[in-house]
Amino acid sequence: MSIVLPLYRQVKEQERPLTFTGIRLSIPLGMKTLEAKVYHAALEPNLDFYFIAQDSLYDRDGLYGTCYGDFQDNAERFIFFSRGVVELVEALEMDIDVCHCHEWQTGLVPVYGRTLYRDRPRWRDLPVVYSVHNAGFQGIFSGYDFSLTSLDWGLLSPRALEFHGKINFMKGGLVFADLLSTVSARYREEILTPEYGFGLEGVFNERAAELLGIPEGVDYSRWKTLNNPYLTASYDQSNLKGKQACRAGLAAHFGLDLPRERPLIGMTTRLVERKGIDLVENILDDLLRLDVGFVLMGFGDERHQHLLQDIQNRHSDRMGLFLGYSAELVHQIIAGSDIYLMPSRYEPGGLNQLHCLRYGTVPVVRATGGLDETVQEYDPRTGQGNGFKFSSYTPEEFLGAVRRAITLFHDKFSWESLIRNNMLLDFSWERVIPQYLEFYRRALGKRREGAEESF
Repeated sequence: MSIVLPLYRQVKEQERPLTFTGIRLSIPLGMKTLEAKVYHAALEPNLDFYFIAQDSLYDRDGLYGTCYGDFQDNAERFIFFSRGVVELVEALEMDIDVCHCHEWQTGLVPVYGRTLYRDRPRWRDLPVVYSVHNAGFQGIFSGYDFSLTSLDWGLLSPRALEFHGKINFMKGGLVFADLLSTVSARYREEILTPEYGFGLEGVFNERAAELLGIPEGVDYSRWKTLNNPYLTASYDQSNLKGKQACRAGLAAHFGLDLPRERPLIGMTTRLVERKGIDLVENILDDLLRLDVGFVLMGFGDERHQHLLQDIQNRHSDRMGLFLGYSAELVHQIIAGSDIYLMPSRYEPGGLNQLHCLRYGTVPVVRATGGLDETVQEYDPRTGQGNGFKFSSYTPEEFLGAVRRAITLFHDKFSWESLIRNNMLLDFSWERVIPQYLEFYRRALGKRREGAEESF
């Protein structure tokens, strides 16, 4: 497998060995041409990473922007990258079975492969599939940026790349790829509607027969409760004492004096309303009056940071707050919490709810996208279900779901039975891989039949 990425500054800072391949690509951008140097890293057998380097475009503090907004030249950056990917396949003489593109940043790869490069031997018969992880971010830019692509101006039309007078990179991937996928079956249905399609629902519906919902998987070699260097102690479903040590370590980290009979609620998130942070802020004062502890790690909009700090100042004995990101702390919060909140306005797939299940932490989620697909409401009469969820995006429904989780927490026998059962659930990549293999086989068959559209 070969993976192609821009050589971001963050990649350089990882201090992993990168080898210059000797390949220099000349990529036209409108009236100018920029050089792309190609680097390689082999992290393990049969897994090669190639990095397209152009420091003027990628050697920056952020990937797509800063806290003040997106980079103004993102169109140029990812036109360069998309064409660089197509050129790289040619330059390396890569014999690949399928080209799999993700998100708006690679939306022009299928366009180049099916237009400017359609007669090149390595692109003529190569199946290209395209995955949408979040239809809310489409890569929409001024129509004037189209001149940077070197594509035929006839493609700036409603049947191709045009979107309300602008150029839409994601639309390019949706129109020109052989097959499409997204990250859950529920989200696949949602993006067919105006609420979640964000203006592209017509395209999604037009290609609905070629749009699959394939869930993401969890790497249990990383998300494990035994011998995990991030966790205070090891535990598993047969012995939960280590989880109590993780809980105590988390409470101590945030300076909370929380007796065992009170639940510790956790959350790690981006501080944006799409993730439901406005709902959290609305219920926090009421929640913290319920004899619970609450810890949150997040980063994002400054107004949410200031509001959370104000709430934390009022409840410093019960609420811990870390503004920023730490991979180690993510593991510690998920393992050390009893209950974990994911009240997203929309969530295409979601992974933290799956991490919670493996770590024996009960998720409370909004019934949307992958959250709705993977979390089933717990029924105290039958003991069936693995968490708690709510439908309407209101503080009242959200707090009601949290209250149901807290009520069950105080029934120790049922609570422990729930988390032991959850820890045995399998959301591994091993369950998902066969679906992707079938996806690729279908794309190969479609390409062999010459079923691509002409533009």
